[in-house]
Amino acid sequence: MGEPDDVLSTPPPPADALTRLPGLERFGRTTTRLHPRPGPVEATQSHVGGPLRWPADEPWPTCELPHQVREEVPIPLELLDRLRAVGSRRTRPRHVMAEGETELYDEIARLVGPGYTGFGSVNDGPVVGYRYVPRPHPRPNPMVAVAQLRAEDIPDLLRPGGADLLQVLWCPFEHVQANLWGPAVRLRWRREADVTGPDAPPPRGDVGNKGYLPRPCRLHPEQVVEYPYPEELPAELAERIDEWESDDDDDDDDGDGDGDDDADGDGDGDHGVDYVTTFMVPGWKVGGYAKWNVTDLSPTPCRSCAGPTTLALVIDSSEYDGGTRERWRPVEEAGLEGSEAMPTGVVVGRWGAMRIFVCESCPDLPFRLDVQ
Repeated sequence: MGEPDDVLSTPPPPADALTRLPGLERFGRTTTRLHPRPGPVEATQSHVGGPLRWPADEPWPTCELPHQVREEVPIPLELLDRLRAVGSRRTRPRHVMAEGETELYDEIARLVGPGYTGFGSVNDGPVVGYRYVPRPHPRPNPMVAVAQLRAEDIPDLLRPGGADLLQVLWCPFEHVQANLWGPAVRLRWRREADVTGPDAPPPRGDVGNKGYLPRPCRLHPEQVVEYPYPEELPAELAERIDEWESDDDDDDDDGDGDGDDDADGDGDGDHGVDYVTTFMVPGWKVGGYAKWNVTDLSPTPCRSCAGPTTLALVIDSSEYDGGTRERWRPVEEAGLEGSEAMPTGVVVGRWGAMRIFVCESCPDLPFRLDVQ
């Protein structure tokens, strides 16, 4: 881990946030922010994207699942010209399609075929349609080390069966698996004391998505308290949150209207409070609560026993964004330009977050993935 001067600390929440939401405090739960930052790492450390303590006599995990490969299909100029002509007839509001426009988009989708995801061009080149099609790996593909987490460093790490080391690997291709589009994930739980002898160097494999190759990052774990997504709270408390947000919006409307709250246009001026921004931790974290900002609250039962699962790890595309920066950017980095917001180089989904939920009741510790 880092030296004492490497500590990263989260700013405190607004002073009156909890007092204005009586009853919320009892739902507080700790989570450990990992604060990954690029730097050299060793196999004996907790890290993102570095070498693992992997016994030389233990086979390295590989993936044999079909992976999704993007293909490009040329779109005839005549069809594109018709689409532009019809699109030019749009009236206000401009986002409402003109008569016949939807049918032309459907025609393009049929032309491109199954797996169609859209169309476009690169560097003013020809317009092509994109589709993803399944392809088998020509050989078992070695997985990529994503993270290694030690319970000694990370207080909120699960310790199933006395394990004190979690290793996360994935196949850096797109896969379709259990309603999820993304990398195929493997978890390895260990007792660190059981890992003896030389470590195995990771074999090189094929890479389909560079956003699934994490930069080596040192971790700066920090335990903080967060609170549930509003839909997980009792109805009366969720209503109180709505009132709190609405009351603050009303207060903003009564301001002096000088327009200076967000002069730099970055979207994080004082324009009212937001519960999720205030109380839920973004970025890479271990434990705590999951956000449901894309799908709304969804069940995460174990696929084996149908019992409850626990949020073990969040792998996020960024540590914060323009809307959450002032609340969650570490105090020690307040003067930096923002490059620390995307330290790992990992991009999940559409700049989203992958959440790993683990069942601690089943002996084989099954897990399920969700991307928001």
